[in-house]
Amino acid sequence: MRMLTRFGIVVALAAAVSASDDKLDRATLRGIKEVCTIVEVTGPTQAGVPVSKERLQAELDGRVAATGLAIDRNATTCLFLDVRPLPAMGRGKAIGRNDKPVGLHALDVTLQFLQTVTLVRDPSIKAYAPTWSVSNLATVPSDEVAATARQIAVDLADRFVKAYQSVNQK
Repeated sequence: MRMLTRFGIVVALAAAVSASDDKLDRATLRGIKEVCTIVEVTGPTQAGVPVSKERLQAELDGRVAATGLAIDRNATTCLFLDVRPLPAMGRGKAIGRNDKPVGLHALDVTLQFLQTVTLVRDPSIKAYAPTWSVSNLATVPSDEVAATARQIAVDLADRFVKAYQSVNQK
């Protein structure tokens, strides 16, 4: 019971600090001039071609730089791409060509814009929190994890560009 209560509190806190791509969350992107970019690939090692953190970093940096935003490793605002390939679990296996089992992966990709925020009730308390985010959850064959992760990451980065440009029109 105690563990269930702790889990509920953690889930509630995670929901409380989540952001999205609505009008209010986009407003938090206004006036941003520089960002750091962080790419993290977590989860078990996948079979086949692994997801390349370096390639995803280059894709993200390229799309961000195209907006005119400076990429600065020391910036206090960061764009965080989290890619989590997870082997699908279950009793049955999907059957592919020649009646061979096809391994499946769940692919959870999230892009968050993180900023330092200050509590209104106590301005001395500051925290780093997501103020804008988008995500995508997909199920893909194991041999397509890397290509799909790249495709989703590019799509999410393009959504950030669109959101940023919508509140920073020149």
